[in-house]
Amino acid sequence: MRILINALSARRGGIITYTRNLMRSLRAKGVDAVFALPAGSPLLNENIETVDYPVTEMSPLSRVLWEQIVWRREVGRLKPDILYSSANFGLIRCPVPQILLVREGGLFDPVYLASIAPVLGARKIFDRIMRRRLIIASARSSDVVLTPTDATGQLLQMWADDLSQKISTNLYGTRLGEFRPRASRREWRSDGILRVLMVSAYYAHKQPGIISEAVRRLNENGLVTHLTLTTNLEQIANAPGGSKDAFLLRQGAARGEVTMLGHVEYADLPRLYANNDLFVTPSMSETFGHPLIEAMGSAVPIVASDTQVHREVCGDAAIFFPGLSVCALVDAIKMLDGDPNRRKNLIVAAGELSNQNYSWDSHVERLLEHCKSVTKYRAR
Repeated sequence: MRILINALSARRGGIITYTRNLMRSLRAKGVDAVFALPAGSPLLNENIETVDYPVTEMSPLSRVLWEQIVWRREVGRLKPDILYSSANFGLIRCPVPQILLVREGGLFDPVYLASIAPVLGARKIFDRIMRRRLIIASARSSDVVLTPTDATGQLLQMWADDLSQKISTNLYGTRLGEFRPRASRREWRSDGILRVLMVSAYYAHKQPGIISEAVRRLNENGLVTHLTLTTNLEQIANAPGGSKDAFLLRQGAARGEVTMLGHVEYADLPRLYANNDLFVTPSMSETFGHPLIEAMGSAVPIVASDTQVHREVCGDAAIFFPGLSVCALVDAIKMLDGDPNRRKNLIVAAGELSNQNYSWDSHVERLLEHCKSVTKYRAR
């Protein structure tokens, strides 16, 4: 079975991590796979068959036309047994069996649409409508539609209930062995500073400015706290809807309470988790959240915004707070700081949950089973 993976959207963020891990797993398993990547992708250096295309600079409309016309011809040329479209959009009336991974939650999430979408500006309204329609059309043209959580599948069905028989959940995982707690892991506030971490590329719904404000209040209340982010101020300031977060983080950095590292290589993430006390995410909309699993595997307690996806992914392994409330975040952090038993219980629950549900190998095996089932069904 030859699998063609459409990873043309693998430019930054979680999809880079996902695609790299998938490349390494399929290579190790001896699967006949070829990955389609954007030109210049860092993933071109992986030791697996790839093809690349200059899609990064295309306008949204040009990209849609290119994928439905030129990419369709390329799929025919490459002659796969199955196409795995790993980033929301697939071929309409695909010439080969197709599995679609829908990892876009915001376009279907009423909370995102009400709270985050308005700050992105009027120009984005048409883009959201067209993207949502294309995702639904791609799903209807696919044999199987995978989502990383039940919650994401339910959101998709709210907009297209005819897809209910096609949608299946395939939980993401991570390479847990790389994120095991280290012997050198720091003790809570071992240097007198509560070190808070957020690992994420920047989008407006991530809301890192809320953590900066919480850190300011904690310091004013005598709990010395520092925030570290894996993004940079320029990226935030230039992103749609990023002005508020940029303002708050700029102030935090000026006070010496915020460090923005910019992009951190995946291989360096385990050390970063080990050097921090607490992982916090105020994100208002996710389809999964890879850093949550990395934090769980690293034995770092988690405080997360109270969303359906976060509750599904973390269960009893996190403290939840209303994502727009700085006061609630401050209270959650202070509570954990004063309750070592609660921190211990979170870490134990996280270890059990990650081992049970979030093995990367299990994710890949489920994907391959879907591929086999679809190709067998089409062959009848």
